[in-house]
Amino acid sequence: MTRNGDDWSATGLDDSEVEDAIGFHLTVADVLEWKPFRPLEVYWAKKHGLSAEEARRWAQEGVPIRDAIRARTMELTAAEIRRWQAHGFTAADACEAKETGVSIQEVMAWREAGFVVPDALQLIRHGWTLAEAVVARNRHLAPIGTAGRGG
Repeated sequence: MTRNGDDWSATGLDDSEVEDAIGFHLTVADVLEWKPFRPLEVYWAKKHGLSAEEARRWAQEGVPIRDAIRARTMELTAAEIRRWQAHGFTAADACEAKETGVSIQEVMAWREAGFVVPDALQLIRHGWTLAEAVVARNRHLAPIGTAGRGG
């Protein structure tokens, strides 16, 4: 397949991905250099100064490009990400928690109380304590079996 005078067949991209790559001003050489990353990932990494080699190192740790960029911005290391992952959190959770100034233990407590990480961190940023959030949530939960009964 030839587009813009380039032969895209060596890239292994389908037609829509080729259109994406061209739209992101990527060349065939860019796509080949960045394999196995998709055009959007390549564009985003290049836009934020992440090299292909660095992106691959993060990917080996299970960290997608968008989270690798955030981790680098937040000065999180791969070892720190692995610690979060060992507790069942994603790289995105680790980045957001670091940005919020919250430890793994604190996020674990919120999760154990039934809050998903993004919601917990949002509440923390707005000044809520875990105890306050639990009370507020429970105040609005109907006792099991009484929902819709009118009393």
